[in-house]
Amino acid sequence: MTTEEFQDYKLEIEELTELLNTEWLDLKNLIISNNINLERTLLVGYYEDAEGKEHGLLYNKKDNFILKFEVFNNNISLTSIDHVNEVSDDYPQLRVAFHQIIIFDIDYDKIFLPY
Repeated sequence: MTTEEFQDYKLEIEELTELLNTEWLDLKNLIISNNINLERTLLVGYYEDAEGKEHGLLYNKKDNFILKFEVFNNNISLTSIDHVNEVSDDYPQLRVAFHQIIIFDIDYDKIFLPY
């Protein structure tokens, strides 16, 4: 990943996370209703498909979990991701999210290693 790609992904994560917390309140409430604490959680990736389904990836820096989600007709499906390589091809932004951990003083022994 080039430095430019890294910076682009970093900006994308910051913008998506801000949208989730301030504007995409329906999505935010669906996530919270599933007992997901959004404190220190990044929206790493997001897209809508041709059928109107919303897809995305959440990474919680505090509790060190990755969740893939799909939303359709105001119903959300959450899938826990145990290994980074399960989603790293679809969401290369995840590697950038791991680097953002440094800012938040996370316990490095609990970090999923992307390699």
